[in-house]
Amino acid sequence: MADLPDARDHALPCRPTVSCTADIAAPGTLEVEGGMLFSRLGDPANEWSYPFLLKQTLTHRIQMQVASNGFTTIHAAAPVQYLDNVGAGVKVHFLDQGDAWPSLAVTALVTLPTFDRRGYVRMDDGILTGHASKDLAWLHVDWNVGLDLWRLDASPVAQGFTALAFSTSLPPPFSIAVEGYAFTDAAPVAPRDGGVRVVLGTTPRPWLVFDVGGDAGLFPPTRSFSVFVGMTVIPIVLWR
Repeated sequence: MADLPDARDHALPCRPTVSCTADIAAPGTLEVEGGMLFSRLGDPANEWSYPFLLKQTLTHRIQMQVASNGFTTIHAAAPVQYLDNVGAGVKVHFLDQGDAWPSLAVTALVTLPTFDRRGYVRMDDGILTGHASKDLAWLHVDWNVGLDLWRLDASPVAQGFTALAFSTSLPPPFSIAVEGYAFTDAAPVAPRDGGVRVVLGTTPRPWLVFDVGGDAGLFPPTRSFSVFVGMTVIPIVLWR
């Protein structure tokens, strides 16, 4: 029977805030993530996007996901507006953390193009991500390693990526995280990218998390900086 969230339910933010944890919420839990991301690109150009992620946990091991970078606007010499690819897939949680080992999980998503718009390149893509998470005393660590496969419907181009985030609690209900990440070059589809991100979070309820942060790009011709806000909420628990 469906139920509203309470103190038993804990939201676990993933995209669009910081690196994804290897852990998943309890079975029956629906999590909704949304955010706003502003980036200063090369050329120069400004990009606004509104990513979202829906997560429905089915068992202690399996979680279904639907994700997108959302509605995106690029303000440049030739402005572009489009709804980015929408992806669906599964996250499999293999191992809970112990005294000497981290929790482990893998996420696999396939993304499909949306509506034809000028400047929007329609491609079928695949994303495979490995997750490892560990609590080390007062420090929580999330490490992601993955592969983007662009243009599955044509001549695929591979782009590797990794992200390492360190987070810790501040006086309640606040927390702080620092993350470094990098993407390899996948020309001509996607350029190399990378940055260092600092995130301040607040958790007014266990089932509600807000994040705000900034991101200094390591490759200014691709992207000089980004700022973002995000929210993760458990609106309903479908079963317990």
